[in-house]
Amino acid sequence: MSVILYTIISIAIITIFIIFKRDALMSLPVFLLVLLVTLLPIGWAIFLSFFDLSAGGEADFVGGIYFQQVFADDGFKLSIRITSLWAFLKVSLEFIVSFYLALLLKETGKIGKFLLLMLGIGWFVPSYISVNAWRAMLLFIGRYLEHFGFGFNISLQPMAAFIASIIVNVLLSIPLTTFIIIAMLRNVPREIGDILAIDGCEDSIRASVYFGQIRYALIPFYFFQYVRAFKGFSTIYLLTGSGPIVPGGFTPRTLVGSTSTLGIVLYQKFSLYENYGMLSAYSLVTGIFLMIWILVAFISRFRVPARHRLVLIIASGVHIMSAFYLKWNIHLFTLSLLYFLLIWLIPYYKRVFRVLAILVMAYDAGFFLLQLLRYGWSGIEPSTLISLPALLLSLRYRLPVPNFSVPVLLKQSFKFLIPFISLFLLTYVVLLGLSVDNTPYPSGKWTLANLEKVFFVQKIWKNLFNTLWIAILSSTILFISIVPFSYVYTRSRKPLIKVVGVVILFGSIYAGMHTLLPLYEIFDRLKLTDTIFGVSLIVANQSLPIAFVVLSGFFSSIPREFREVAQLEGVGEYHYFRKVIVPLGLPVIFSVIIYNVVNAWNSFTIPLLFIESARLMPLSLKLFNYAGEIGSYYTKWNLFGAASIIGIIPVLFLFRYSERFLYARFLGEGGINYEQHF
Repeated sequence: MSVILYTIISIAIITIFIIFKRDALMSLPVFLLVLLVTLLPIGWAIFLSFFDLSAGGEADFVGGIYFQQVFADDGFKLSIRITSLWAFLKVSLEFIVSFYLALLLKETGKIGKFLLLMLGIGWFVPSYISVNAWRAMLLFIGRYLEHFGFGFNISLQPMAAFIASIIVNVLLSIPLTTFIIIAMLRNVPREIGDILAIDGCEDSIRASVYFGQIRYALIPFYFFQYVRAFKGFSTIYLLTGSGPIVPGGFTPRTLVGSTSTLGIVLYQKFSLYENYGMLSAYSLVTGIFLMIWILVAFISRFRVPARHRLVLIIASGVHIMSAFYLKWNIHLFTLSLLYFLLIWLIPYYKRVFRVLAILVMAYDAGFFLLQLLRYGWSGIEPSTLISLPALLLSLRYRLPVPNFSVPVLLKQSFKFLIPFISLFLLTYVVLLGLSVDNTPYPSGKWTLANLEKVFFVQKIWKNLFNTLWIAILSSTILFISIVPFSYVYTRSRKPLIKVVGVVILFGSIYAGMHTLLPLYEIFDRLKLTDTIFGVSLIVANQSLPIAFVVLSGFFSSIPREFREVAQLEGVGEYHYFRKVIVPLGLPVIFSVIIYNVVNAWNSFTIPLLFIESARLMPLSLKLFNYAGEIGSYYTKWNLFGAASIIGIIPVLFLFRYSERFLYARFLGEGGINYEQHF
């Protein structure tokens, strides 16, 4: 097996030098990084899924036996249902709140800038700190509510864990989503706002008009966020684990709780079994569901009628797939047939098509609700949660919007509430860190001994150093790989260069726990597991998409006359890149490096999978050891708070240096033009 891996990598290097020729040296680093971390795990998972392969053992061909096991795993099917509903509710709520908040904060006065600052701090605080703090707070709230006869326990009540995980994930996602929507809104001409004000339009009309202006970027972004939520792991795992067992969750192969999303289930199987063939089969089936949503996101950018036709094909296909894979139901077959028949009405009967489409969708929604009420968790229908958002956002029915405004007091309260939740959470973490007692509710007795203990006695500075080393090494890898390739991309017309660019942009959308598991097997054979370098490679690869968008956009804005003058002076390509392009791009490169450092500092899932030695443990795993899993009895909340205080301080300094990168409108300013790249 190891020989196969080395052969693939060697062939890739030779291919690069043959095809790219003079651009080979500048393209080789990023090509190898993408091949190793993005593409190879997918191909390796396909290959391994037909073999019985344990850690350190020999591979035995078993055919499709593991796919049969996946198709017979009722617990895995239940996890697909729970994941679909969880992702739909989380992303929908996140977008409703973020869009309205972005409308309120898009004009940045002094108060607006302060609120954006508070909102940004909430995004920069690592999730392994904020989620564990939320967990402590929810435990405190649950105990407090018990005195009034209200039961709310995320470790015992399935619905409480499900709802809490959605709310906390939404609150943690709102800052970044709001920043992105603000960037979209700032591309809307100011004249539109002036016209709306002159016409006396209230909040509802303004929201409708602004949504129409940015919908071509916002709708694909919604579906991409759905993909990210569908493969989510770290925040759910830290808050509730797999959740309390739901009815029907006791199955022979998989135990399913109310927050047993696909990422959680795959990680549990990785922890319990060492059969990479079986894990690869589960990973591939998970990847198929993700690909459906990625297709929907791409199709949402198409024009009518092609968009309607393709969305209806997907709606028909997912219903019939659900009928055969999850559970046979005549209504699913009927809905699949109806969606398919609607395709033939598009070019001939536009009005009839739109009326019949809404009737079929109403039938689909009614079927979903009846199944949910009748069977509970087992009645969640994923095909409906794919079809309805895709069709509604494709057809985009024009409905009359009443002209009304939210009361000023309520509006101002909402504008301040979300940003100040971040401040409240930070205050709570500080109080935990200064508390004498090891409880999730600060006792009122304060001490600095916790800070001294975690820093000097338990030597958390070593974990900080490991985290810093990951940040430095991943930033170096990112610089060596993406900076020269972004320059080559802006001036090359070779198709393969463009293909690599597409893989960089959308490879991270597909990547998740289902690709990390086969990647672990690859790294294990290459002796890259339990190493800082291996973790740094993956962190750098995660930062590639945004770095590529920012840098390629900036390099394309540099006048071509610069290169023409350099050629007249006899300056070679590499010398011109090193002496002219890199110095001009230093501010943008620095912004990209800051982004990667924050990404490395926030990393939790990758070290959890790839780091085993205590001496290599980064800050995220050390804090996880203090907080423990949900329901653990060895949690040290006061030490967790003290370590969190130490871990937050560097992040806050980084945030101050990266504000321009967050709020900028255009690529030349160091930001992202979302309208072009979504």
